[in-house]
Amino acid sequence: MVIPVAALAGGGVARAAKPAPASADFHWLSDAPPTAPGAAVWGAPWPRGAVKPKTTLTAIGADGQALPLQTWPLAYWPDGSLKWTGHALAGSAKGFQLTPGKPVAPAKSVQVRETAERIEVVAGEFVCRFARMGGALIESVSLAGRETLRGGRLVALNQNIPPGDLSPRETQVFDGVIDAVTVEQRGPVRAVVRFEGKHRGAGRDWLPFTVRVAVDADGRLALTHSFAFDGDGNKDFIAGLGIRFDVPLTDELHNRHVRFAGEGEGMWGEAVRNIPGWQPTKFALAGKFQDQLRGERVPDLAAMDAKTRDQLLTVPVWNGYRLFQGDADAFAIDKRTSTKSRWLRADHGGRAPGLGYVGGVSGGVAFGLRHFWQRHPTGLEIDGATTDAATVTLWLWSPQAGPMDLRHYSDKAHGLEIQYEDVEEGHSTPLGVARTNQVFLWPMAATPTRETLSGMAKATTDPALPVATPAYYRSVGAFGGVFTPVDTSTPVKAKLEAAHERLLGFYKKEIEQRRWYGFWDHGDVMHSYDQDRHVWRYDVGGYAWANSELVPDLWLWTAFMRTGRADVFRMAEAMTRHTGEVDVHHLGPLKGLGSRHNVSHWGDGAKEARISQSLLRRHYYYLTADERTGDLMADLYDGDHALLAVNPVRKVAAKTNYPTQARSGPDWFAFASNWLVAWERTGDTKWRDKIVKGLDAIAASSHGMFTGPPFGYDPATATLYDLGSAFTTSYHLVTIMGGAEFVFELDGLIDDPAWSKAWVRFCAYYNAPLAERQAALGPAAIDRHFAYPVWHARLTAWAAVKLKDPVLAKRAWTEFLAKTKTGQENSPEPITRVTGPSVLNPIDEMEGVSTNQSAQWALNLFELLALVGHAAPDSLPAGWE
Repeated sequence: MVIPVAALAGGGVARAAKPAPASADFHWLSDAPPTAPGAAVWGAPWPRGAVKPKTTLTAIGADGQALPLQTWPLAYWPDGSLKWTGHALAGSAKGFQLTPGKPVAPAKSVQVRETAERIEVVAGEFVCRFARMGGALIESVSLAGRETLRGGRLVALNQNIPPGDLSPRETQVFDGVIDAVTVEQRGPVRAVVRFEGKHRGAGRDWLPFTVRVAVDADGRLALTHSFAFDGDGNKDFIAGLGIRFDVPLTDELHNRHVRFAGEGEGMWGEAVRNIPGWQPTKFALAGKFQDQLRGERVPDLAAMDAKTRDQLLTVPVWNGYRLFQGDADAFAIDKRTSTKSRWLRADHGGRAPGLGYVGGVSGGVAFGLRHFWQRHPTGLEIDGATTDAATVTLWLWSPQAGPMDLRHYSDKAHGLEIQYEDVEEGHSTPLGVARTNQVFLWPMAATPTRETLSGMAKATTDPALPVATPAYYRSVGAFGGVFTPVDTSTPVKAKLEAAHERLLGFYKKEIEQRRWYGFWDHGDVMHSYDQDRHVWRYDVGGYAWANSELVPDLWLWTAFMRTGRADVFRMAEAMTRHTGEVDVHHLGPLKGLGSRHNVSHWGDGAKEARISQSLLRRHYYYLTADERTGDLMADLYDGDHALLAVNPVRKVAAKTNYPTQARSGPDWFAFASNWLVAWERTGDTKWRDKIVKGLDAIAASSHGMFTGPPFGYDPATATLYDLGSAFTTSYHLVTIMGGAEFVFELDGLIDDPAWSKAWVRFCAYYNAPLAERQAALGPAAIDRHFAYPVWHARLTAWAAVKLKDPVLAKRAWTEFLAKTKTGQENSPEPITRVTGPSVLNPIDEMEGVSTNQSAQWALNLFELLALVGHAAPDSLPAGWE
């Protein structure tokens, strides 16, 4: 029997009604429409059966006018109807509706022309030329026949001496070289060109990259830059990593301008040669200084009298400019007259949004690097502003910071018992870790106003994104639909929601308070708190960075689905970008596996599919249609083969005659989540069949879901083998790494009665009283195999719904609200202020907080409210009041 979770209502499950009408309303995240030119790209979910694959969709604004729209499929329901669609929208209506109909094209539709030598993307008088080979990915960009940008290329700097070593060092320069080019989208609102290649120099090719360039109908280029580290972390120290291009300059020096955005609406701006407005009695055109500062045209040299011209030519010209964000709280702007002169400090500030501009009154380029201050050390550099073409470099890692150090934090092993750190020779390696950054380029026909540039700065830090309401997401069964919009309908529910809000707000503030920022760190949170030191255990083995342990990713994404809040979305987005790239090995012998929590993101010896699994990426991919996240998930379709190199239970289980071993959870559930993505993205049922094969194998094993959890496993045939190891180890990891959420969603997609029976049996007895569990399962089913009842209350709730058992529904709430065995409350602790000499700076802390507990408590709360919300108690236990 299939009972769609999407049909959850009032704490129960009911069979879905006929498909809802194929229309959906969208508004802007943060309730802010676009502040700069550029297509908005996002994903829209649909009810099962409502939108057929050949259905065309149109966007209708609140005023009834159609908006230019481009549509492509992202995922399919089992019946072949569209589950998610990707869209690109031109325009900035306050709100709009997607509905069946013929879409309208923009006034200047994007078109793609291909030849053997290059790819040309055209939108009216806006022309972009892309290379098929060589080092210049972007050959040129022209506006109305005038070239505004050329030579878009990649650069990397490397040193073989670690930071702090004063030995003589040589900086090696590497240039990006194209291996392959693909046109992925062809308009009319947006075209996408994908480049793959490596950095070449010093006799080697390394640092493989993928760069996508999206060209919008309104003249913006959006670049997604991804690279993987394939060097030796003990010998290769990247000293600079950037995107570089040239901006042709034809205006006279006093009609050329440079801009850097600061905090808020702040904008630093000067001309390459400033008019001496400080000499009003001596310089005839001093009154034009304000015009010049606004970026407006001032008289050319030929229009000046000889004296004025000669006076102006004595004013210094500034050839180089740079903005360096050295840490999260400080940036500096410098300029210099030539490479033979020193840098002069021009200004400074706190957090730069990463936007700059160089050009003249006849045209130039505005450029933005997203997450600029969060991913320090970053930089924007302009060289050659006095020549016929300025060179701009957006430094993802600025050379001003010195080389990055990817070595492990220690050269000795530290054990699991005290440090909670798994140690294995050769596994504490950065080989294969990756990072993705976003860059925006706006070719301009004239120097923009400062207000216009401020809008571009905001668009860089907070790109416009259409979203739907939580009620709509739930109604269509998005991600299984086991959530409700925030529910404060009773005093108890209101208190529970307030407790979650306190917990979520604490983490949001903690990111800022602890400065969890930096190129490799941004997006992650810490694992466990050190109450004695009043800091997180940043230096204690496996207690430091969380690395998706117990799926805080799913906590944040589900919190967004319930609230629609922009701040929660941005927290989840940053975490997904981090955990999908930095915490996973994308090449090398560990490819396809993620690293368990550690002081170094990639430092732990345990390499796990639970970290790399697609279940943790799906929300971001489907809500944003982000192609890079799609790549990451596609790379994992055969991720189970990685277990041939790294058996996940190699240190605790005896060897078998099978190729490797896999636990039902978190290993097999992780593989199955990868196959679910492959099935829904391609419609190919071979992926569904692999899932069903595993479900049936578990259901048919000696004890169903109580078998194992380790099984013998053969990736070649996706076959699980019963090892006869039931009730010999703990089951607590089986569902808390996303396994429960995965199976909840799968219930509405696959009709497998044998599996459903085995799963409900597991849910009903996991948290059952010992005597009841042993009566059903046998004397071997002892409590120590069934740990952390509060983390598994959702299983009881699921069984209550499936079995229509009100006693189980009440028991689920009792389990969730009960104290731990040590007498601690399961609810989030109060937030207290700590001052004085026991801390370096005054802080707000939550006693004994752990991200494991926080994520699991929140997810269980969400799921109990959705599954058995009707059975919530009328009052809370002592300690809650």
